[in-house]
Amino acid sequence: MHIGVDFDNTIVCYDALFHKVAREKNLISEDVPVNKSDVRNHLRRVGKEDAWTEMQGYVYGARMAEAAPYPGVIEFFQSCRAAGIRISIISHKTKHPFLGEKYDLHAAATNWLEQRGFLDSARIGLPRGNVFFELTKEAKLERIGRCGCTHFIDDLPEFLAEPEFPATALRILFDSNNLYAEESRFVRALDWEEIRELFAAALSNPTDAAALREKVQPLLQQRGVTGGWLPQPLPGGANNRVYRVRSEGADHVLKVYFQNPGDPRDRFRAERAFYEHLWRHGVRRTPEPCGWDEQNRFGLFSFVAGRKLRPEEVNEQAVAQALDFILEANQARASVPTDSIPIASEACFSIAEHLALVDRRVARLQQIGAQTDLDSQAVAFVRDDLVPAWNEIRAAISADAPTHLDNALAQADRCLSPSDFGFHNALLATDGRLRFFDFEYAGWDDPAKLVCDFFCQPQIPVSAVHWEGFVGPLDVAWKLGGELAKRAKRLLAAYQIKWCCIVLNEFLGTDLARREFALGAGATAEKKRAQLERARGLLSQAR
Repeated sequence: MHIGVDFDNTIVCYDALFHKVAREKNLISEDVPVNKSDVRNHLRRVGKEDAWTEMQGYVYGARMAEAAPYPGVIEFFQSCRAAGIRISIISHKTKHPFLGEKYDLHAAATNWLEQRGFLDSARIGLPRGNVFFELTKEAKLERIGRCGCTHFIDDLPEFLAEPEFPATALRILFDSNNLYAEESRFVRALDWEEIRELFAAALSNPTDAAALREKVQPLLQQRGVTGGWLPQPLPGGANNRVYRVRSEGADHVLKVYFQNPGDPRDRFRAERAFYEHLWRHGVRRTPEPCGWDEQNRFGLFSFVAGRKLRPEEVNEQAVAQALDFILEANQARASVPTDSIPIASEACFSIAEHLALVDRRVARLQQIGAQTDLDSQAVAFVRDDLVPAWNEIRAAISADAPTHLDNALAQADRCLSPSDFGFHNALLATDGRLRFFDFEYAGWDDPAKLVCDFFCQPQIPVSAVHWEGFVGPLDVAWKLGGELAKRAKRLLAAYQIKWCCIVLNEFLGTDLARREFALGAGATAEKKRAQLERARGLLSQAR
């Protein structure tokens, strides 16, 4: 990786200095905004173009030492040095001003870099051989190519759009004054904190980032991404690593699937089969699957610009969109070969299997090791509260259906379930529609389990007032004769217990390994404490 960076208005911020000098020379009034662009535009508007040109030479020469670096740029250079990432300054800068006194602009810029510690090995440590002040725009373009820059940061979209710009470099527009909000040809950053986030993967672990880039490149090339790109880690993934792949034209999402010998579930194949089923049958309420790499366990998807729903936004319209997604996903289920999509993770087709599923989860929690005081609290909660509550609920369900606990649902009564379905796995896109995602556990399952999970999922809960509006249409569409509501109500308390167990997974060693894969660190004490409190709240609802 080799990052090229422009100098003026990218590393150096002149906004306050230009305003100050223009006021000193009585060229502008105090009400002109304090940024370089507004000062320039004002002088041009009042016919003082020459005054603007002469002032540029004066600022870049005699007053250069007063200019400030943009916040965060020094820290970014230092981080690149620590990570072993090569970085160069490549600027188009004339030797002398066009008008006014003939200051040596190259010397002034070099002195500024020295004064600010860029060339000091004890501070930023940029080698002098990595600083280039080119006399022409053409020479700057050539230098970017000769240096082999994989990424280049500049404040001028017209320069980044030059036909001769090296095709292998990812162009990043530094737009500190938000002048180019509609610019979509380049990756755009408003400040150096955003740029740091773009390079977060490479800065935090350069070796892993380089290996990831090499493995992902063929998948991106199949999608037509031939120039530079950046993997930007996305927050929120608890089971896998997820990146926003920033490239020119269209961004993507890269998902790296977790696999562990202690967890036999094949998340990659389950999600791939479900996505391919959806898109084969015209269901477009998800990101588009753009490519798969089975060897490296990668999935590539279109990037959906949007946000998570807030709990108060889970209204009738949102639930209707979730319902429509399930109905569309199952529209062709009668003709789908049963072996083309796997059985869902933890699928249950009889009441006995549902009860056994919760039995297993409760039993797992009884193996929590009391290594800390917080662990001991979890152990006591499971022993004194969770287990007795589950025993009561289990007995009530068994008594309610004593003669057909083992009766399995016929294939015709089963559904294609996204599994782990809820608004926690949805984005409200900029077009106002919800997009659903995360189908690692998807497959054939009991419709009652889908319903129970949908209403029990605790991250973005769904109120019981939506029960009839969600369950009724499913029962009608799948011709279940009213049995779906009965079966789901019978099992609801069991699934409330199941979700109590799920939120306590932070206390289990096998789940901790998955969290460490996704997040890069073990679950913190704060996370465990929060999950224990959440489990207490969920249990109170189940009783």
